[in-house]
Amino acid sequence: MRILKDEKIMRLLEKNPSAGMDLLIETYGSLAGYIVRHKLSSTCSEEDVEECVADVFVDFYKQLDRVDLKKGSIKTYISTIARRRAVDYFQAAVKNQFHVTELDEAVSNSIPDQAPTPESTMVINEENSFLLKEVQKLGEPDGEILFRRYYLDQSLSEIADAIGMKRPAVSKRISRALEKLKFRMEGFV
Repeated sequence: MRILKDEKIMRLLEKNPSAGMDLLIETYGSLAGYIVRHKLSSTCSEEDVEECVADVFVDFYKQLDRVDLKKGSIKTYISTIARRRAVDYFQAAVKNQFHVTELDEAVSNSIPDQAPTPESTMVINEENSFLLKEVQKLGEPDGEILFRRYYLDQSLSEIADAIGMKRPAVSKRISRALEKLKFRMEGFV
C-alpha cells in the first residue's frame, strides 16, 4: 500500500510538481514535523521548526533524481533528511545562542550592581524584626493566621482547616489584624 502511494507521489512530482509536493507534504508532513520538533523544540522557535520542515521538502525535491524506491521508501528519505536538517538547525541555534550569551555578558557587566548594600540589608532586617514582633503581639489566633497567610503562603481554606475556623471568619480576622498592624507601624515605616 505504502509502495503504491510512494509511486503515485513520484509520478505526480514528475508530471505536476506543485500537486506532487502538496501530496508529499500531506502524506509526510506530520512525520517530518514530528522529527524536527522533537530535535529542536528545546532550542528553536516554532518559526524555526516550520522553516526547517519546509527545508526538508525542498531538499527532497532537489534530490528527486536520486530517489530510488527500490532502495528505500519516501518515508525513509524524508526521515533521514529531517534528522540531518534538524541537526544543522540545532548546531546553528547553539552557535547563535553562544554569541548572544557573550553579548549578554558584555552588556550585563556594564550595568551597575544592584545588590543591596550592608546598610539597606540592616534596615530591611530591622523592619522585618519589628514586623514579626508586632505580629506576635496580636496574640492567638491572629498572629498565627497572619503567619500562615503571608509567611507560609497558605490559602484561606488551608488556614481555616488548620486552626478549626470557617473561611469567612479567617478572612475577617486577617482584615482586622492588618488594620491593627497598619496603625501600630505608622510611625515606624
